[in-house]
Amino acid sequence: FRILHSNSIEDGHVIPGLIHKCYLAKKNGTDLTIWGTGSPLRQFIFSEDLARLTVWVMRSYHSPEPIILSVGEEDEVSIADVAKYVAEAMDFKGKIVFDTTKSDGQYKKTASNKKLKALYPDFEFTPIQQGLKAACDWFVANYDVSRKGH
Repeated sequence: FRILHSNSIEDGHVIPGLIHKCYLAKKNGTDLTIWGTGSPLRQFIFSEDLARLTVWVMRSYHSPEPIILSVGEEDEVSIADVAKYVAEAMDFKGKIVFDTTKSDGQYKKTASNKKLKALYPDFEFTPIQQGLKAACDWFVANYDVSRKGH
């Protein structure tokens, strides 16, 4: 997830869409409605971490074998927790509701970063709540010029 992202509610990525939904719910005094049960698990990497890892790969990774640039399996987080973190970052005091008439999608999409951790053991990922706070703060400050989709 990243700060400059398309925050489309209808067909965007999870985190940017949640940020936009939360912004509107807070602004309009409505519930924050999340599609599905919130139980699916995902791994989210902050764009600045991915950028640093990409530079490291270009400079230091010389194998023809692929390498996964991702947070670890232990950093999987539920969509419900991401919604809660976004609400906290946006200081949203309303109710979070789950629209279970909408599909959850795939329960897990786990990727292993064991190879990355073995080759770059000192790399520290940005904690999800810290990255979300930065993304939410940017979105609020730049709402008028942010990409919000259709």
